[in-house]
Formats: sequence, C-alpha cells, structure tokens
Amino acid sequence: MTEYPKYTAGFRDRLFDKDPFPLAIWYPAEAPETSVRHMGVVSSAARNAPFAKDGAFPMVMFSHGSEGHRFNQFWLAEYLARRGYIVAAPQHAGDNYLDASDARQLTIIERRPREMRLALDLLLDHGEITDQIDQDKIYALGHSAGGATVLKLAGWDFDAQAWQRYCEINADNDHVICQFAPTNDHIDRLHGTYGRPIVSERDDRIAAIVAITPAFGVAATDDGLNDVDVPMLFVEADTDEILHDHVNAAHFRKLLHGRAKFIRVKGAGHYSFLPQCTPYIAENFGYLCRDFGRERDAIHRTVEQVVGGFLDRVKTGEIQGR
Repeated sequence: MTEYPKYTAGFRDRLFDKDPFPLAIWYPAEAPETSVRHMGVVSSAARNAPFAKDGAFPMVMFSHGSEGHRFNQFWLAEYLARRGYIVAAPQHAGDNYLDASDARQLTIIERRPREMRLALDLLLDHGEITDQIDQDKIYALGHSAGGATVLKLAGWDFDAQAWQRYCEINADNDHVICQFAPTNDHIDRLHGTYGRPIVSERDDRIAAIVAITPAFGVAATDDGLNDVDVPMLFVEADTDEILHDHVNAAHFRKLLHGRAKFIRVKGAGHYSFLPQCTPYIAENFGYLCRDFGRERDAIHRTVEQVVGGFLDRVKTGEIQGR
C-alpha cells in the first residue's frame, strides 16, 4: 500500500545571520515542494516555507561523517520532515569536505559533540523555531564519525587511552582509525581536563540516538558505555570496507549487552548511506559510490523505514531506555 506523508519537506540553509558553522534544517511544511539541489544531487523540498501549523515537532540532530557535509543524509532528513520531524544538520568545522584539517584527530573527537550542543542551543534560542521544537523529544543521528559523536552525546565516555593502546598494535592494519591516534601528550592533557583519559560530553537533552556505521569503537569500554541509558539504534553495513567490524559495530554490540537494537543493511557498504553519486563524484571520488550488490536507492529506502519506525516507537514511548 502506498504511503502518503502528512507534510511536505520544508528546507532552510545557513539558518543564522552569523553561523558559527553552516547549518541546514528540514521540517514539516504544507507548501508545495520544488526542485532543490544538494551538492549536485537533485531532490525536492519547500525552500524557506513556513512550518506546518500543528507543531511542536520532535527534532533530530544530524552529525555527518568525517570530511563530509551537512547534506550527507539529506535524503533521510527529507523523509523524516515529511513525517513530522525537524532535522538539523550542522557542518563540523575542521572535519568537512572543504577543510579536513582536524579529521579523525582527538581535537575533533572533543569538538564535534560541543558543536552539536551549540547548534541545539542556537535552535532553542531562535525566535521563530524554538516554539516549533518539542523539547522532550530531541534525538540525535550520526554516520561514521557522526555515529561516535551522537554516542558521546548519549553519555559514552570515549576512552582515548584504549584507542592509543589499540593503535600501538594495529596501526599497520587500521590506517583510518590509527593515522592520528593520540600521543602521550594528548593523554596527559585529558587527565588534566577530565581527571582521566576520556572525552565526556553527555547532553541530557538527547532522548535517543541512531548510530549508522559508527567509528572509533576501539575507544569503547564496558565502563565507558555504562551510563548510556537512552534508546539506541545501530545501523550496520553488510560489507563495511572502511571500518573493521569486530572493533566497531560488533564491539559496541558486545559491550551493550542487549541494551540497543542492531540492524544490518543488506548490500550496503560504508558509503552507501551517502547520497546518490553524481557523474563528477563517480569520476573523481569513485570509492564513495561503491555499494555491494544492491542499488543505493533501495538501501536508502530500507534505512528510512528502519530509522523512521524506531523514532516513531521512541516518540510514543513504545521503546524506552534503561
């Protein structure tokens, strides 16, 4: 049976007069959608339309992957907006497609969740938008490094010393994670800041999280995940060609002891959760276009259903945290 969404997808970019970072939002609207283009990919949305009149609405904060951008999951943002969610996506400074100077380093591990918190603060202080947000239903979703970001917002104490120890042994086999592993100086600084070698950035306003192929599982420990008590959904790639499963998604699954829902998406690779590839991307960054036996559009439809269903059940209280 064909599903007809209740709303159209409103869209606004660079929401603030003086952005601390670029931020885009999608939201429930009633105005008709027209053609929009995000990083060369054509879609449809109601640009700058008024919000639908029957708010307030739950909100999902999106955190993109390393060296990505705020439009990485626009297809999912549009889907959720048409079904009654506000989606807000900041572009992380120093870890985006224009400036990757801090990518995968401890600096950005610390700063990413703070940027998400600042983005949420700004939205809740925005004269037009704050009343549209149901402040009891604020969630967070991230892909790859963004998945690690939202886990920190949920209360994961990221253990940088565990990351360091892993890379002392595995640097040659896991270049992605170990290229910028912390040094002893980094560990000493964390001791001075937090009293131990962890990054602790919990935000109690976040009521549930979705982590899509989350990175940096090597920094996860039993103790570090013990205080994460919100509903959690992990979306795994069937074939993650970038992150080693046994120290990322599978490691989180082992440590969480049944406290989270895990879904493995058939035919998906690590980058299958990015938008459809344009000819330019395919020619110059072909690795971003690699899927594993299934069309990307079909992968996206599966993710939409899984994520939308999870958030709907969290919203109604059917799924609760610990």
